[in-house]
Formats: sequence, C-alpha cells, structure tokens
Amino acid sequence: MEWFLSSWKSIDDPAPGDFTYQLDLRGIPQLVIKKGPEILFRGGSWNGLRFTGTPQLQPNSVYTYDFVSNEKEVFCTYDIQNRSVLWRWAVSPSGDVQRFTWIDRTQTWGRFSTVVIDQCDKYALCGSNASCNMNKSPDVCECLEGFTPKSPTEWKILDWTEGCVRRAPLSCNHSDGFLKYEAAKLPDTSQSWVDNSISLAECEKLCLNNCSCTAYANSDVREGGTGCLLWFSDLFDIKKLAVNGQDLYVRVAASELDNIDPMRQPIARRRQLSEKKRVIIIVTCVISAMGVLVLGCIIFMRKRKLRNQGKV
Repeated sequence: MEWFLSSWKSIDDPAPGDFTYQLDLRGIPQLVIKKGPEILFRGGSWNGLRFTGTPQLQPNSVYTYDFVSNEKEVFCTYDIQNRSVLWRWAVSPSGDVQRFTWIDRTQTWGRFSTVVIDQCDKYALCGSNASCNMNKSPDVCECLEGFTPKSPTEWKILDWTEGCVRRAPLSCNHSDGFLKYEAAKLPDTSQSWVDNSISLAECEKLCLNNCSCTAYANSDVREGGTGCLLWFSDLFDIKKLAVNGQDLYVRVAASELDNIDPMRQPIARRRQLSEKKRVIIIVTCVISAMGVLVLGCIIFMRKRKLRNQGKV
C-alpha cells in the first residue's frame, strides 16, 4: 500500500488533482513533488539527519521528524512537539507543498514553511552534470569542472536543458580522480547504490574500481560521515546549498586534475600528491647535492693538476 499527499483538483473541488507529494522508491528513496509521472521537485535521499534537498529541515521546537527504510516498509514521519498546536500539510491545486499552523488570534491557518524555495529547486533545471547556484543568478547553472556545455549556443541564452558532457573521457583505470564539491544537494539517486556499512575511503575505492561509477558520497552524515552512495550515470539535479549541504566526489579524467586545487580532491589523493611532491623534492635535492659534489671534485682535481704542473 502506498500513501502520499495529493492536491485538490481546484480550491473548490476536492477531487484528486494533478500533483502529489510522495516517496519515489526507485533506487534510493527520495521525496518528490510530481505532476502525474513528471518530477517537478526532488527533496533528495535521507542522510541520517534530513533529506539532502531540504536544508531547511532541521531540529526545532515545533515538530520532530524521522525516516524509516527497511525490507518491509519505507516512510517518513513528522510528530508535533506541542499537542496544543494545530498543524497540517497541504498540496495546493497548483502544486505548492506547504506547512500551516492554526493561529487562534486571527482564526486562520498561517503558512509555516514551503518545500520549494527558489529557481534551483526545479528538478534538473541545469540538465546533466551541472550544478545550480542561486548566488549566480540569472546565470544560475554551471557545468561541473571537467565538463562543458553540450549545446554551447543554447547555454549562452540560459537554456540549460541539454546539460554538460565530459571534456576528456574516463580511462577506466586508477589514473582517474575525484573532485570534491562541498555544501551540495546530492544528485538524483533513483539509479544509485548504497552500502551503509563502509567508510568513505572504501567508497572511493569501490567507485574507482567500477568503470561505470561517476560519483560517490557518504550515505549518512552523522558522526563525521559513514556509509557509501554510488552513482553510475550522468548526474542530475545538483544544487549549491547555503546550509546543510553534503560533500560530493565527482569522477574526472586524470588530465582534469592537473590544474585543480589539491584540497578539492579526496584525502587519499592528496596524500598521494603530497608523497609524490615529497619524493620529487628529495630526488631534486639529492641530484643537486651530487651535482655540487661532482663539480667540487672537478674543480679540486683541476687545481691539483695545475699545482702539480707548477702553474699554481
């Protein structure tokens, strides 16, 4: 049995309307707003504290919330802290999902919050392999690093539908690397895979060893982060968040890493780069020292030869 919120057909007609607010159970479950079969908004998957696309969802004095997912059932709950407070969810006939509280003084329902906040909440606004950032309005979409617009002409006129494609193909060996995106709304997980028992370092190895893997992240952000989420195709619906975002590691070809700040790469990669740099420094110092020593020996032998010849 599937339960979800649906809109009225109109404000005067309580027959089921076109819009629903529900859990999408494909891949890793996500909260979505749909118009018929079309996804309009994606609240994201659960990360132990909240759904990744609803950063405004955080502990408060009004209600508590939780998410349960197991072999038998998948559901989310909201529980009012103060039973004297009247509170309700509603999906409007136009598809807006809102929370209301009853205000005794005015005898009206006051809007407490809305699910959709801004332009970047529109599902897959930027197409594939791109991120949406409201701080860069009106040009809110930008390709992920290592990617370029699939249709440059349309991209310039703010039509981002076609999204972005890789500049350089992945090599499917351990030379590929990852770029870290902080404070992100994680991509659509409808085709993702999860293992809640492994570490982020193990997650990176799993992704690198799978030619189809395109990105990874922690599945649970509590206690510093645990678990593993993997993506195996183009990345959709990424958003730069002001608060409560997650770290996302996107796979790129080795050639794309040369001009990237090492701090944006995974710790293991930074250690490799640091070790490589240390080796280069040591080798350079040794070669320089040997060069100085050899030069000193040549000068010494030259002077000694001249002295023996009575010219010094």
